[in-house]
Amino acid sequence: MILIIGGSGFLGYYLHQSLRKLEEKVISTYNKSMIDEENFYELDIRKVVDVSKFLIKYKPRILIYAVGITDVDLCERNKKLANAINVEGIKNIIEHITDTDTKIIYFSTSFVFDGTKKFYLETDKPNPISYYGESKLQGEKIVQDSGLPYAIIRTDQPYGWKKNWHHTNSVIRVLEKLQEDKTYNEIIDWYNTPTLVDDIINATKKLLKNNNNGIFHIVGTDFMNRVRLAEIVANVFELNKKNIKIINSSKLKLSAKRPNVKLKSIKDQKINNRMSSLHEGLKKMKENMEEGFKFKMNHGEDLKKGN
Repeated sequence: MILIIGGSGFLGYYLHQSLRKLEEKVISTYNKSMIDEENFYELDIRKVVDVSKFLIKYKPRILIYAVGITDVDLCERNKKLANAINVEGIKNIIEHITDTDTKIIYFSTSFVFDGTKKFYLETDKPNPISYYGESKLQGEKIVQDSGLPYAIIRTDQPYGWKKNWHHTNSVIRVLEKLQEDKTYNEIIDWYNTPTLVDDIINATKKLLKNNNNGIFHIVGTDFMNRVRLAEIVANVFELNKKNIKIINSSKLKLSAKRPNVKLKSIKDQKINNRMSSLHEGLKKMKENMEEGFKFKMNHGEDLKKGN
């Protein structure tokens, strides 16, 4: 059995939908966002007794930890909450796994690094500069020290179509802003590697199939600032990029520092999963518009699913 902790989230939900097509049974948990679908169960990972009962009952062969507080500024302002989910949550799970052969898949972030190097490999030493990054690094260490087989997947800026209960992502946010046909601010000094959620899922499935263990950097091919990202989104979806106003992040007076981290991998051959460029990922999105998510293109037509 495969168990996804955080199956209601953006990555967890689509991972569940993909894995359930395999022969092995897949179940997932949710907390605040109720999922009224088969094999979804409510679980608050902060409640130790509930976690223990749940894991005793289901005894997963593979446990995927896809839950987390990813709002960088919220983590900085509310370290207690970030610690409860990003650190104590995975600790509660690890401590109550009864099968010592259970494999852990733990999703982490580029923010475990400080951004002072040109790029970072799996072998580089982490040094987070935000509490979000620190909390995710602590989670990584708990997994590594568990004695269980594991794969830690570090990624950056997952994007793709989302369900209405999901938080936004970098591409959806740009589409929504440009759809309003008003000037909006985009940050020129934040750099990321946008990664198509489908690619993350495919890479995860290959790691599971090949039974790979260790740390893996799974990211798209393009390292760019947010302005360039927005411009590419506008070009692909034929929206007015003149509405993008360039600003520096210092004007926002945010709580947390953002490192500009470029992840690279020395393990590409082990995974053998082709990652999309941003342009390729956006073209795939455009070809697979979900019903209910439509927006006006700058020539006045509606872009609909399949067009």
